[in-house]
Amino acid sequence: MEDKQVMHAMSLDDAYHVERVLARGAGGVTEIVSIGGTGPFVRKKIPLQLARRNVWSTLGECSGSRLPHVEATYELPDCFVVVVDYVEGDPLEDVVSRRGRFALHDAIALMGQIGEAVGELHAHGIVHRDLSPKNIIIAADGAHIIDLGIARMRAEHTGGHDTTILGTWGFAPAEQYGFAQTDDRSDIYSMGRLLGYALTGCYPTDSEYERLLDDDTVVDAHTRAVIARACALEPSARQQTVGQFVDELSGKTPIPESEDGTDSRMARDAAADTRETTGGST
Repeated sequence: MEDKQVMHAMSLDDAYHVERVLARGAGGVTEIVSIGGTGPFVRKKIPLQLARRNVWSTLGECSGSRLPHVEATYELPDCFVVVVDYVEGDPLEDVVSRRGRFALHDAIALMGQIGEAVGELHAHGIVHRDLSPKNIIIAADGAHIIDLGIARMRAEHTGGHDTTILGTWGFAPAEQYGFAQTDDRSDIYSMGRLLGYALTGCYPTDSEYERLLDDDTVVDAHTRAVIARACALEPSARQQTVGQFVDELSGKTPIPESEDGTDSRMARDAAADTRETTGGST
């Protein structure tokens, strides 16, 4: 970086007033900030070796109301900085903890809103890779997606595998643990887990999750089949697009039958394989 660029970036950085620190860790620092009497905003300081500048540049081209709006990006000598708008609301995790599990019609509406945001990311080639209850904010106008800290651009080539283990345990598919390359279907897996979480009120790692998911009084057979397909171990067995997932959930399109004539409820067994492959409960 040229000296003038560095000085300008440092001057801009100093102009922000830190209201409070939200998180601090290996992935950087996340803060609530304001500047010149405007705000609040969320400022993320990302270590240079972890910064995916192309993701944030592309996110700036997205216009969806359920995605973070990029206010500014700049680079300091030791980190890449992103400033996005602050969304007033509660994390899905807090909402479920406070009010309990979602009714089916509310869960369908929730997934439609999440799908709207994820679909726009995918249309711009971005894979979020960390769709979890902490990264879904429930605001007055519905669900918003936040924290694209580990998002990446979709790989142009097929094959290969992710070399860094990232994501939230229980919501991340096997490919995020180095078994394959992540793509749009990785987010679909996470959406299936989010749906299960909303309906059961339990994390997929909780001992009660599977029992509640199998309980017809909690999750009906159709919805269970949609979740099973989304959470299949093999990405090719999942819904291939967010739109397909949302349409199957709402009943707009039927769940396709597998080659042997059985419906995708058989994918339930494949979802269970993920626990064995990744060495834990998901």
